[in-house]
Amino acid sequence: MLYRETAAPLRAYAARVLGNASQADDVVQETYLRLLRVPVSFDTRNELRAYLFRIASNLIADHFRKQKRESPLSDAPDAGVQERDHPSRVDMGRVFRLLRPRDRQLLWLAHVEGANYHELAKALGLGEGSVRVLLSRARKKLAALISERER
Repeated sequence: MLYRETAAPLRAYAARVLGNASQADDVVQETYLRLLRVPVSFDTRNELRAYLFRIASNLIADHFRKQKRESPLSDAPDAGVQERDHPSRVDMGRVFRLLRPRDRQLLWLAHVEGANYHELAKALGLGEGSVRVLLSRARKKLAALISERER
C-alpha cells in the first residue's frame, strides 16, 4: 500500500531532478531499501512520506557530489527523461534542467508534490527559514530562465 502510494511521485521527483530515468529508478530502489533496513515508526502517513522524500533527496545530493568529483567539467545532468506531451512541456523540461539540483528539488517538491515549508525543510534537511529564501530564489531563477527562453 505505501509503495503504491509513494513510488510514482518519488520516481517522478527523482527523474525530474536528476534528468535521467534510469538513475531515478536506482534512487527509488535504494530509498525503499534504506527504509526497510532501519526500523522507524511514524505517527502519520505524511511523516513517512516526508521521510521517503528525505532519503531520496539525500541520495540525489550524493549522486551530484559523486558526479562533481568524477567529472568537474560536467555540471549538466543527462537528458534521459523523455517528455511525450506537448512541445512546450519539452522546453519546460529543458529549462528545468538548467537549474541547480537543489533548486529543482525545492521547486518539484513545493509545486508538484504540494509540500509546505515545514515538509520541504524535513525532506531536504534545511531550516524552514532557509527553505523560504531558497524557494523564492529558485522561483526567480526559473522565471528568469523562462523569460530568457521566450525572447
